[in-house]
Amino acid sequence: MKKNMGIIKIGIFMGVLLLPSLLWLGIRIFSPRLYQELDYDLGEKTAVEFPREFHMTDYTRQLEAYYNDNAPFRSTLISWQQKLSGALEGIYADHLQGRLTRLLYGQDSGDFLAPQVVGNNVLLGRQNWLFFAGDDSISSYRGTNLMEQEQMAACLDLMVQLQKLCDEKGIRLQFLILPNKEQVYSEYMPSYVIEDSYKRVDRFVDYVREHSNVSILYPLEELRQAKAQWQIYHQYDTHWNQAGAYVGTQALYRALGLPTTGLEELEVGRCDATTSDLLILGGLDASQYPPEQDYAINYRPEVTLSEVQGDKQPTGTYSARSDCGNDLRFVMVGDSFRCFMIDYLAKDFSHSVITYRETSDNRTDYAPEVVESIQNADILVMEAVERYDSKLMPAIAQVIDILQNAERKDEKGEAE
Repeated sequence: MKKNMGIIKIGIFMGVLLLPSLLWLGIRIFSPRLYQELDYDLGEKTAVEFPREFHMTDYTRQLEAYYNDNAPFRSTLISWQQKLSGALEGIYADHLQGRLTRLLYGQDSGDFLAPQVVGNNVLLGRQNWLFFAGDDSISSYRGTNLMEQEQMAACLDLMVQLQKLCDEKGIRLQFLILPNKEQVYSEYMPSYVIEDSYKRVDRFVDYVREHSNVSILYPLEELRQAKAQWQIYHQYDTHWNQAGAYVGTQALYRALGLPTTGLEELEVGRCDATTSDLLILGGLDASQYPPEQDYAINYRPEVTLSEVQGDKQPTGTYSARSDCGNDLRFVMVGDSFRCFMIDYLAKDFSHSVITYRETSDNRTDYAPEVVESIQNADILVMEAVERYDSKLMPAIAQVIDILQNAERKDEKGEAE
C-alpha cells in the first residue's frame, strides 16, 4: 500500500511539473496565433535548458532554475497575481484590518502590502507602480546602509581635493545626488520597516555642508513638492520623466546661482512614455498595465543648437553648441539620469558636454575631447543617482587626475 502511494505521489509531482509545458506545447501546435500573442513571456529569456542529467545533491535547484526561466504565462500570471493582491488588499484594508489590529494590538497599524520582487530585482508596488530593488536601493529606503564617520570623511577629502583644483582653474564645481524613485513616491512602496528616517544621503549631504564649503545638492524636497502638480518619475521605469528632469535641472540652476523658469510657465503637453525598463526587467507583460504618458515640454524654442555630436544614451557622450549667448562651457559627468536633462542643459549654455561617468580603475577611459572639455570647463557638475552614490568617488578621482595632468602639461610648457 505504501509503495503504491509513493508511486501515486511521484506521478502527481511529475504531472504538476510537466502539465504546464505540455499545455504550452499544445497551444503552440493547435493555436499558433494564440501562441504568438502569449510568447511575450518567453522571448529571449529562455537561456536555461532542461537538465540533460540530474545530480542528487542539487537536482531540485536544477529543476527550479529551469522552470523559473521557462514557465509559460509567467508575466501574465504575475500581473494577475498583482491585481488580485491589490483587490484583496483593498477589501482587507477597508473591512478587516482595522478590526483585527484593534483586537490584537489596540490600535491601527496602517495598510500592509508585503514586499514582492519578481524577475531581475523588480519590486511590485501599490496601484501598479514598480520599483527597482537592486543596487542597495531598499537599504537606502529603509535607512540601513548608513556610512560610518570615517567613510564620510574619506569621501569628503576626495571632494575637497577636486574643489581645490577647480578653484585654482576657475571652474565652478557642483556635486549633485539625485533621489531614488522610492524616496519621492514612498506612498506606492510595499510595507517596509524604516529603521532610520535620517538616511544615508541626507546624513552625508549634511556632513559635507557642515565640514566644508563644497557645494552639494540633493533635491529631494524640490521633487516631493513638484509631484503635487506633476508626475515626476516614471511608473514603470526607475528613472525620472521629463517633468522630474526639468524640476531637477532648475534646482541645479538655483544651486549655481543661474536664472530659473518654473515648469508652470512653459507650454507643456502630454506624449507617450518612451521607456519602461522595469516591465522588461521583471519579465512583465506590458499589455497588462495601463499605458503611461510623459510630458512634452516646449523649452526655449528660440534657441538653436549646432555642432550636435553623440547621443542621449546612458553610456554615451552628448555635446552641442547653442546661440543662447552666455559664453559658458558646461560639463556634466554622471549616470543615466543625466540623459533626461540634456534637452534643457544644451539650450542653456553656449557649449555643453554631458558624458557618462566612467568608474573603472583605468584612468584613461575618457575620450580626448571629453578630457579637454573638463580641463576647460566654466561649470563642472558631478552627478550620481542615490543608489550609485559610491560610484561618484572613483569618478571624482578620475577627474582629479585629468585636472592634475593638465597642470603638469602647463608647467612643462612653461619650463620649455
